[in-house]
Amino acid sequence: MDRKREREDSVISVSSDQMDRKREREDSVISVSSDQMDFPKPLRTNYSTIFRSILPAPVKPPPSLTKSKLYFFFWHAYSPVMYSLYEVPKPRLYPPSKDDKRMNPKSLYPIIQLKTGKYPDGMCCVQLDSMLYFLGGEMNFDNPFIDEDVKKELVNNVKRDAFPQDVYYFDLNLPINFSEDDDLPVATISMNSGKANPLAFVANKKIYVIGSTHQDLDENFTYFEMFDPEVNKWIILPNPPIRNVNTRWVSHVVVRRRALIVAWQQEKERLYCFHLDTHKWSNKVIPDYLGNFSGNTEFVNNNIYGCYYDTVAALTPSEEEEEEEEEEEEEEVAAIAPSEEEEEEEAEENEHQQLFKNHRLHQVSEEMGMDAILNVPPQVQYSSSLLHLENEFFCYVRTGMHPHPDPDLASDLVTGDDKKRFISIVIFKACSETYKKDDTRFFKAIFLRSAHYEVNTPFPNEGFIKGCYVLGSGYPESSKQISD
Repeated sequence: MDRKREREDSVISVSSDQMDRKREREDSVISVSSDQMDFPKPLRTNYSTIFRSILPAPVKPPPSLTKSKLYFFFWHAYSPVMYSLYEVPKPRLYPPSKDDKRMNPKSLYPIIQLKTGKYPDGMCCVQLDSMLYFLGGEMNFDNPFIDEDVKKELVNNVKRDAFPQDVYYFDLNLPINFSEDDDLPVATISMNSGKANPLAFVANKKIYVIGSTHQDLDENFTYFEMFDPEVNKWIILPNPPIRNVNTRWVSHVVVRRRALIVAWQQEKERLYCFHLDTHKWSNKVIPDYLGNFSGNTEFVNNNIYGCYYDTVAALTPSEEEEEEEEEEEEEEVAAIAPSEEEEEEEAEENEHQQLFKNHRLHQVSEEMGMDAILNVPPQVQYSSSLLHLENEFFCYVRTGMHPHPDPDLASDLVTGDDKKRFISIVIFKACSETYKKDDTRFFKAIFLRSAHYEVNTPFPNEGFIKGCYVLGSGYPESSKQISD
């Protein structure tokens, strides 16, 4: 792990007048309208001390992040609207500032509402460039929350498959003019098979989607396939070695040329590894700590970042284990050389075993303003997700419902209003420094911004966040659409 830092002491010594002029020049470059910049004035007190004590110079985001927009995709239970999508302009990241409107959050409304009965339940969403693709899931025409107008429409339509092969899409670059009665456009190239409770990810500019097992699926069902924009088609991939075990895919992370996918099987989690080049599968018993991640899990600079409810954590190598690994490698050199075939198999096995051998779970430190992760409006039934923006800048999203006002009825499961939801975001820069306090390991991070929103919808919006996406952070202005 690279532990070096660039030291720009000259930046700290810039006078206040120079700094003000510098900020004015930066503000003129950022072409964001005044209504998008409705954030509290920067709090400049204390942070200069924090930066001087931790870093030689303030951390400033890459220019590509200054014009980004964030998107949150939700699934809803017990509602005539099954999915919704929200858009927020990403807060200005410099100088750092905490949103003081925690108890008086900004209003936020969905830009897309997808009605129950029109789309499969359990549908997943994945981003490729500026396009969002929605795919997989199971149709449930007996859902009691289907609106009457949708029921009438379904009666007149041709009967659909229980597991549709359709791929829906939405271009984030286009002007948003989507009413609640509009339908998402459908790509003309469909998957080879539908997917039950799918999990999808992007690697090397290709979309991969894998489906879970289901009792109604036949033996020729395609569980795993990939869309390749170069040839503009879905390509069937080898099914995972799950045999007849009931399997549900729950999370994943792409590590170099491998996709590590976590399966829930027989009341426990198991790790499956798919090699993106050889298209070969292997499976291992999952390390205990890997199951503590939910939402997006990101592999950045040899670290794996993720979140679990109100905890942000990282799997990072520790120095002690790295030294032990070097000693073991020296001993292996002295061993008798195996045959070429055995050597390839052993190398594959060793590489898989080494992925997490020297990594240990580190929680994010609450120092340097990172207690903002816990500084959210009171909420119940909450979920969270973590999004890597770029260059170790992250956005942590936590969302939940209003708690019940009556103390006798209040609990983690009882909401006060099923049409009101909070969404809080915290943007931070991860650091390479780690430390251990008592029996807990921590990694340091620098807080940059927080913002709080309140969603008021005409429909019940209980449920959870299924994905976070960003437009304008390293993505090209146009994208390859799945079409003929």
